[in-house]
Amino acid sequence: MAHINPGSGNSGDPRADARSDPRADARSDPRGGVRVLSTELLLHRLRALTALAPHEVELVLSLSEPPKLHAPGTSVCPQEDGSPHRRLIVTGWATRPRILPDGRRQMLDLVLPGDLMGDRGERRPLAMNPVVALTQVRTIGVGRLVGAVRDQPSDYPGIVRALAAIDRAEEARLLDHIVRLGCQSARQRMAHLLLELHQRLAVIGFVHNASFPMPLTQDTLGELLGLSLVHINRIVSQLRREKMVSIRAGVATIHDFGRLALLADRTDPTHAAQTGAAA
Repeated sequence: MAHINPGSGNSGDPRADARSDPRADARSDPRGGVRVLSTELLLHRLRALTALAPHEVELVLSLSEPPKLHAPGTSVCPQEDGSPHRRLIVTGWATRPRILPDGRRQMLDLVLPGDLMGDRGERRPLAMNPVVALTQVRTIGVGRLVGAVRDQPSDYPGIVRALAAIDRAEEARLLDHIVRLGCQSARQRMAHLLLELHQRLAVIGFVHNASFPMPLTQDTLGELLGLSLVHINRIVSQLRREKMVSIRAGVATIHDFGRLALLADRTDPTHAAQTGAAA
């Protein structure tokens, strides 16, 4: 597969490239390494959505099992029905694909570090959809958290609210993806995706100076956006010439949020931040 400016080997883990997350060293811990990073990622995501009580924080931090490694192209923890186990991605990127009988596939969503996967009891179709690793992926189980919240929801109201918000965000992204594929031009699709990735990665601290990891091949981008390899290459080159975005060595950098947001028909995240600060 052809890569966009290959040579990085970055799997979406900010520690692989200091430009992706300068705070990576601060997250390392000799007591747990990747395990500590994993629980912090989930805790950061949940706290970004709602306040958590001390015992809820303790529940999240108790998820300390050794991570499991998944090779690129493999299904992530498939159950007998093909759906993924209840797990959290620690490092790496994956996707939720729908595969047709002739081998073609349409990616429904990207699953990034800090994202949860698998059914938590509500049997939602998106949660039941298989997950396939795009890069090398590490995951840990979240069965203890899911079981506690399912059996005693009144004891963990903050986590219940945060998980519901995560579910709504996943469904909203799926609706955005449908509109992106059905209504937007090729350039608009790429711009919209880049702003979405910036927003999602910023929540977990993987954005630094408008740069964030994007270890996707051109083939993968084509499958995600419904475009040919030639089309993807042309759009990436055009956005670079127009000084809106550059993608190099597995890292994307947005140079002009305003113009990119206007192209994508999406809110400029820097404008929203400035408006919030002014208020």
